[in-house]
Amino acid sequence: MITRCTRVRVLLLLGLACSWVTNGQRLDMKVLGNRNLIEIPFDLENDFIVISVLLNNTIPLRFIVDTGAENTVLLDRRVTDLLDVNYRRSFQVRGADIDNELLAHLATGVNLRLADRLLARNRSILVLQENYFNFERITGTNIHGILGADFLMRFVLEIDFRKQLLVLHDPTRYRHPRSLTKVPATFVRNRPYLLTGIGVLRDSTTDRRLLMDTGAGLSLLLHSFVGAEQPDLPEQTIPTYIASGLGGTLNGSVGRSRTVEVGDRMLTGVVTYFHEVDTAGLLWSNDRDGLIGTQLLKRFRVVIDYPREAVYLRAEGRRWKQKFRFDRSGLSLLAGGDNLRMYSVSNVVPGSPAERAGVQVRDRLRAINGISTNLLSLEGIIRKLQGRVGKKIRLRVYREGRLYELTFRLEELI
Repeated sequence: MITRCTRVRVLLLLGLACSWVTNGQRLDMKVLGNRNLIEIPFDLENDFIVISVLLNNTIPLRFIVDTGAENTVLLDRRVTDLLDVNYRRSFQVRGADIDNELLAHLATGVNLRLADRLLARNRSILVLQENYFNFERITGTNIHGILGADFLMRFVLEIDFRKQLLVLHDPTRYRHPRSLTKVPATFVRNRPYLLTGIGVLRDSTTDRRLLMDTGAGLSLLLHSFVGAEQPDLPEQTIPTYIASGLGGTLNGSVGRSRTVEVGDRMLTGVVTYFHEVDTAGLLWSNDRDGLIGTQLLKRFRVVIDYPREAVYLRAEGRRWKQKFRFDRSGLSLLAGGDNLRMYSVSNVVPGSPAERAGVQVRDRLRAINGISTNLLSLEGIIRKLQGRVGKKIRLRVYREGRLYELTFRLEELI
């Protein structure tokens, strides 16, 4: 199992005010081709929304579309150095562990071409001094940047997970369909927060303020508080690595919430991560109680009307009813190597099937059920480890110069 909840925490808003002009174009944005809608195809990579971006009409990159990030971010300065981009200034940003400060730069005059549909000209973006995230290891695919709220805030953003399309609507012309349900939402620095009813231990719910975060490849994360006498945790949880973020990692536990109200639907058995925070952590969280990630949002058609600060949802067919899947092996994996087809064990849950079979941290997977891992994606391996209870898993692992054959059966862990 691997969870993904990465975030840039920067208290700087880089959006530039600009209104729509004739023919659906703006002074600093040009719609490419004769199109009434700006439709941008995306790949769903381990529950991250990934789009193609051409930087300065020269370098092809892949960006995660992240409604939970304030800013558009390039993850590695070496890319902009190649293009001799201007850096207006440098500054420190705080990492996910709150204590560490990391170096970033403000780059100006950058052009972003989105999937040959939209040209954003003369943009300002953040550029990290180093790639602190290493998205490749947790997604199994190349990721170079984050498209944040400073870019998205000018549009009505529609996310169609079924067709894997982003649609950027002109807010002066958009009228939301009646089939969509408006959900209670507030916006802070152009990031949407939903008021969501959650029952962790029982069917009755209490309202939680959750960041709507497509940059989190999980379903639900809730904060628990240091020193709480009665922690709001399910009866059955396991310790887990939750997130890799700027300058640190987040650890906690994972279980299932009994009920979660999203729009006009009631979801049950929602896989939920719990992260303990203290007073210092609350300072940068905008008083939120957690976040809703893509693993839950992909069950809905999502519309975020940034100019009007409104959010609409529509349940997609039967997808919203599907059981939330979770790892049944006890393994966390990371991708590596030149082609991201080298998979190593980063964590083993104590008492899990994998631990009892003898799998160890830093083991390298060579085959699973007779199939070479060179032929499998990270997401494909994770899906196999989420298989039916009782399914036999045969691993061939490499450890300290030797190959080992290890066998176990999948079990319900939460």
